[in-house]
Amino acid sequence: MIVRNIEKFFLNTLLRISILGVSFILLSSIVFRPENILSTIVSLIILLACIAAYKLRDKYPTQAVLLLTSTTLLVVAYQRITAPHATITLAVVMIVGFIISVMLKGRTMWVMHGITFILLNTVFVFHVSEKVTACITFSILYFIITFATAVLKGSYDGIHYHLRNTNLELQRRANEIAAQNKELHATQAELSLLNQNLEKIVSERTARIKSQNEMLIRYGHINAHHLRGPVARLLGLAAVYKLGSDMQPDQLVEKMIAQANEIDAVVRKINADLDSNNMGWKSED
Repeated sequence: MIVRNIEKFFLNTLLRISILGVSFILLSSIVFRPENILSTIVSLIILLACIAAYKLRDKYPTQAVLLLTSTTLLVVAYQRITAPHATITLAVVMIVGFIISVMLKGRTMWVMHGITFILLNTVFVFHVSEKVTACITFSILYFIITFATAVLKGSYDGIHYHLRNTNLELQRRANEIAAQNKELHATQAELSLLNQNLEKIVSERTARIKSQNEMLIRYGHINAHHLRGPVARLLGLAAVYKLGSDMQPDQLVEKMIAQANEIDAVVRKINADLDSNNMGWKSED
């Protein structure tokens, strides 16, 4: 079981145990000591105070503690005055001091300690022969119980406060890490998308370049074939001229000019195709 609030846990446990314990004491007084009406009334009043405090504990814990401790102090003080030989009242006051140290804080705690201490050193020494010794003894016992309880409670509060702050800091860092992790996932998704787009662009351009190269090779072959015919005829005419053909020089020159014009036409077409991008691809910026 994890106790998140020691005061709430202690108050719930204390009130349940008190209700059961006081109920048992009340029943015992009725059964075994019916003549002791005062003890029965005191037990009944304390039981009613425990029940009322139990009802108030969730919404008004401080008021519940004040109701329980004040009622208990008043009835045991009255019992001590009217029945000086009652021995349980001193133990009850010590328990009340313990409860005050655990459940109350600040000025309220010191006021209740002061009231309890005054009652302890006035009402409880009325019928004691050694009043000074009794006051010193009661005061020391009360101081030991309440001071030790306050020290332990203070240590718990300090540890609880430190753990709470540490937990808040860890939670803050966890939230920061979660936010950073979310940003990293978003960045990773964005980079993955960019990488996919880049791969697609590279693949498309690679395919386009490959297609253009293949088309350029085919275009080169086609134009080489177109050029080979007139060049071959031009070379043939030159060879005929060297062999001393019967053809007239003017005829040879005209034929050579015709073949040269054909070569020039092919070259012009190639240049025109290159200038107009008429080879199956478009220029890219």
